[in-house]
Amino acid sequence: PVDFSAFPPDAFKSLRLADSSSGLDSCVCLITRVPPGRGTNIGRHTHHGDQLYYVLQGRMNADIGGRQYEAGPNTLVYLPAGVPHWNWNSGTEDEMHFELIVPAPGPGQELATAVPSDHVGRQAPDVPLVRQAHSSLFDPDQFSWITLADRASGVPSVSLGLFRVPLGGHAPELHVHRFDQIYFVISGTMQLRIGFEEYQAPANSLVFLPAGMPHTNWNEGPDVIYFLNCRTPEPAVDSIEPWDISVQLGGSAE
Repeated sequence: PVDFSAFPPDAFKSLRLADSSSGLDSCVCLITRVPPGRGTNIGRHTHHGDQLYYVLQGRMNADIGGRQYEAGPNTLVYLPAGVPHWNWNSGTEDEMHFELIVPAPGPGQELATAVPSDHVGRQAPDVPLVRQAHSSLFDPDQFSWITLADRASGVPSVSLGLFRVPLGGHAPELHVHRFDQIYFVISGTMQLRIGFEEYQAPANSLVFLPAGMPHTNWNEGPDVIYFLNCRTPEPAVDSIEPWDISVQLGGSAE
């Protein structure tokens, strides 16, 4: 789980949750806290990869390519690669968001590059940059999800969705993927099987499932689980392979 004691009370702070140092090579996962009146430490900047924010609490102000936006809880903010941007908090309460940079920077590349305030940079593509997750789209009785970013919606680097698991809900039985998968648990407690082991992931936990790792998850209660599901990279358009490949572990010796 996130160590909230690592956030200073009055300063903008990002914590790395997973990156190449922890075995995740396809992206970088962070969580950021922005107190009122604070903003990105380096000001306006760009990234070599796409950046996606999911607002967990408070309200975010963002300048993306010279246009200003505001995003509240349960909202995804898409920052395309190379587009200058920065974010700040003009509200009265802390703003906190989960973030993803994908693909991860290559050798010798900085995570972020500061640019002058008049730097034009790449123009943002004509796709929605702020995307609200509407709870009415969930099936209240089934394991269900809302896709917030994928290739079809103009985000080529990742498939990202908000998932809801009611009491007794269950993901597909033990399976693997050909891509990395990252969960960030927003609320509730997730039960998981990863390989031969079982785990619990409470709220504010990150779960990293490397490509090829057998896994499944379910909800034993008492609360509904909401979690972000990030799949990096999204399979190619012409891929004929299923996303979920069922597996069985174990066997008897003859």
